[in-house]
Amino acid sequence: TLLYTIKFENMATGEPSEPVTSLKISHFQWYRPVKLISDLFKEHGHDVRIVGGAVRDIILCKQPKDVDLCTTANPEEMLELLERSGTAHRKTGIQHGTVTIYKKGQNFEVTSTRRDELIEGRKCIKYGKSFTDDASRRDLTINAMSIDLDGKLFDYHQGQEHLAAGLLRFVESAAVRIEEDPLRMLRYFRFACCSEGMFQIDCGEEYKEVFRSKKGLLEGIAGERIWREMEKILSSKWCGETLDVMEECDLLSAISLPKKSEEKYAALIDTEKTAKEVNCDGKAAVVLGLIFKEHPDLLQDLIERWRVSNKVKEDAFSATFVSSNPCLSDLKAKLYAEMPAKFDEQKGVFLQTLMSDKKCPLSEQQVEEMKEFERPIFTFGKDHLASIPKFKGRHKDMLDLLKTEWIKSDFELSIKAMMEMVRAMVTEK
Repeated sequence: TLLYTIKFENMATGEPSEPVTSLKISHFQWYRPVKLISDLFKEHGHDVRIVGGAVRDIILCKQPKDVDLCTTANPEEMLELLERSGTAHRKTGIQHGTVTIYKKGQNFEVTSTRRDELIEGRKCIKYGKSFTDDASRRDLTINAMSIDLDGKLFDYHQGQEHLAAGLLRFVESAAVRIEEDPLRMLRYFRFACCSEGMFQIDCGEEYKEVFRSKKGLLEGIAGERIWREMEKILSSKWCGETLDVMEECDLLSAISLPKKSEEKYAALIDTEKTAKEVNCDGKAAVVLGLIFKEHPDLLQDLIERWRVSNKVKEDAFSATFVSSNPCLSDLKAKLYAEMPAKFDEQKGVFLQTLMSDKKCPLSEQQVEEMKEFERPIFTFGKDHLASIPKFKGRHKDMLDLLKTEWIKSDFELSIKAMMEMVRAMVTEK
């Protein structure tokens, strides 16, 4: 509904209105500290605007999660005025023209405006004084809008129009933007599927052709950067639809994923929904485990390529084990073998895998049984062995043997039965 309030002035008649040019922002809790920052910069002859995702949120009447700022001051000018005024700050990304400013208990990233300049035929990035030039360097039109502290909206590339229509469009040339940073192809789909249905996932044939022609550029992108985008895509409720379109763009093979047309993808259910049901935060890892359940060697190759964390690796291989094991007792035994501190965490991964796999190896009743499974305690100990006459073996070896049999029995073997086993072994000797 909020999107249509941007596009239409009258919902009943559908009469189109002029794009928003002024927004009310003074009621937001972050406004006062940002206004103080803006006033400080203005005293030194520099302008400040709100940019990025905060602008989209403000247009949609949402509370921005983060407020990023852009200024016509270059990094040296920023640092000088901040130090002279005694303003708390940190050089968090000074090599990229970014400084974090602390004001009224909040922190704001402030980045210098930039422009492209051709030097001896090569495009170089320079700091400039134009918000228009800076907007032209951004990836998507919805990210190229800005707002000054009076609430005036600046939209140089039809960002409002695309936002209202649910369209993702690159600023000016898609090919040029992608050549500047090939990761923008994955970022495009991350925006599409992680926007709660706000944007269309299908990018259209024109963009598909561009993506196909530029897919080879992804080979030079660091694995960690690929994973940061793919983790969000694989965790989205629209993961399946997004991977469909990415396959049409030939992007999956470019980042070491199997082709979407292969049967292994057909098993995926809404992993976001199932993750919430079992309180699991390993959604993307579970999806990877399901995709590669028949090829753990390829999963290992992907993990090395994307340089994921040990936790993601562990969860992905757990999902692979679960999705290819039809025996409930084996799953319980595997879960029990984890350290006690990890039991609940791994149980969440196990359950999400079972509930996210259309070809789940267990019945609904067995899945419910797994939900109720709590880590059992092995209570047989040295005191029990000491009460058995003539037992002279090593306590540890016997306890390990009994625990193995207890696990095999699906944790049903009683103390009495284990005592009888020990007596029988002593008698045999």
